[in-house]
Amino acid sequence: MRDNEERPLKPSSYIRFWGTRGSSPVSGPQYLKHGGNTSCLEVSHHQSMIIIDAGTGIRELGNLIDLKKHRLFNLLISHTHWDHITGFPFFKPLYQSECQVSVWSPIGFEKSTKELFKDMLAHSYFPVRLDEMKADVTFKDLRSDDPVSIDGLIVDSHFTNHPGLTVGFKIKTPEKTIGYITDNEVLFNYHGDPCEIDQNHPLLKPHLSLIEFLKGCDPIIHEAQYFPDEYRQKTGWGHSSISNATALIRQTGCKEWIITHHDPSHSDEDLQRKMALHEKMIEESQWDIQLKAAFDGMIIPL
Repeated sequence: MRDNEERPLKPSSYIRFWGTRGSSPVSGPQYLKHGGNTSCLEVSHHQSMIIIDAGTGIRELGNLIDLKKHRLFNLLISHTHWDHITGFPFFKPLYQSECQVSVWSPIGFEKSTKELFKDMLAHSYFPVRLDEMKADVTFKDLRSDDPVSIDGLIVDSHFTNHPGLTVGFKIKTPEKTIGYITDNEVLFNYHGDPCEIDQNHPLLKPHLSLIEFLKGCDPIIHEAQYFPDEYRQKTGWGHSSISNATALIRQTGCKEWIITHHDPSHSDEDLQRKMALHEKMIEESQWDIQLKAAFDGMIIPL
């Protein structure tokens, strides 16, 4: 979608994916269906809006926002790896003096999020420093044991299994509760059948708290970055195989799973093969769930 192109008609309450890649952005004809921007999700309920992560997808979101309707922006940061923050300096409202941008992040990074963003926006890396941006930018803390109300929506967070401090989010709207987990390695070094994993399996024990956190969420947005054979080579990298993510999500009891954070090496054809494997696993486990692969621009009504 071009920067000057108007948004299509959409419902008043929805989620929209602006970036669905993990690790790094990609481009080329092999990525046309699912897109190449990194993580960014919009959660909108009437006049309320929350943005999750500032990957490259946030640039297009910022260019299309109607600044006559929106002046206050709440941005949740799951963690500060490049694919989740690199689009931040290209978010158009940051350069509008009438705008306020609140950046919410968990406590416990090696440096505060504000310090990390200042480092990222040093003149050696980018021509505009954080304190030179025209918008009123503030940084706020998220605590995993203390849900907060942001623009009328309830936000809760939970730690995930990923290198460095990383959280996933639960967003409660009047219609639905949305779970959003982009970086999470499940069942470390397990390469077996997901049907063999029940709630009493010892490998599931570290994830029981997250499973409880996600119960009642529909949809759940959760990664499944690797084919099973890829995961054998990338165990410990902080991402899940298709089969291991399936074992986790099955325990939550959710009815709608949207898969995101696609590997940059996976073309549209690869992602079609992944979805076919997902569907086969779900059929074999006799599990009633609606499965979707997220793509840039995808809108889900709430």
